[in-house]
Amino acid sequence: MPTDRYQEILAVIITVVVLFMALLCVLVLIMFNQQRRKFRHAAEKRSLSEAYQKQLLQARLEMQEETFDSISREIHDNVGQLLSLAKVQLNIAEQNDAADKDLLEDIKTNVGQAMTDLRDIAKSLSSERLQWIPLTQAVSQELQRIGRNGLMKCHLRTVGEERSLPEQSKTIAFRIVQESLQNILKHAQASEIAVLFDFADSELRISVHDNGVGFDPVHVTSNGLGLQNMKTRAALMGGNAHIDSNTKDGTTILIHVPYV
Repeated sequence: MPTDRYQEILAVIITVVVLFMALLCVLVLIMFNQQRRKFRHAAEKRSLSEAYQKQLLQARLEMQEETFDSISREIHDNVGQLLSLAKVQLNIAEQNDAADKDLLEDIKTNVGQAMTDLRDIAKSLSSERLQWIPLTQAVSQELQRIGRNGLMKCHLRTVGEERSLPEQSKTIAFRIVQESLQNILKHAQASEIAVLFDFADSELRISVHDNGVGFDPVHVTSNGLGLQNMKTRAALMGGNAHIDSNTKDGTTILIHVPYV
């Protein structure tokens, strides 16, 4: 009888130990799986972050290349012509025995205008300077530079109180607007540009409109405007870009920029 009692107690102890060991194994497996998920999540997060940084760097390089191309054309078309004209005028003045005050004044004006254009171009290239001035001011300076030749009317309107943007978003938004303006100059054959900044509660909405010839957005890839790049860059800052264009009303580019 005592032997049976002893065996029963031993069986209970063994059962408890087995259950405890099984429970411990289950807990270990759960902790192992949780830890593995954490590592996998961290790896995916690092991968996404690296992919985002790579996309951001690629977008920056593309924007810089496009900006440099437009600046190169502007230096050649505007500053280069002014300096060439000044050189011709200096040759004429050199051949004359008496100095022509009107001619000298024209030379001074042309050289001064060339210097002003170069300063404005330098400002538009500086991303560091962009961080020290409001986005609306930076775009306003671009419009002033475009409208200085008198061939195109430029308007800027702001709705709501201007709010700050993260540094990356501010730079990308400015470069998208800048590229939009350059596309208008190259392709739109427009006489008027209107830019609207709408500082809504949830996001900043930027509208860039021209009264030019317009185009078919369906065939945008064939005309080299790079509008798909604008959408990609807008997505990098958590926003989006929409293009509306037709031959009657020109083109409107609407950019949505989140505040955070």
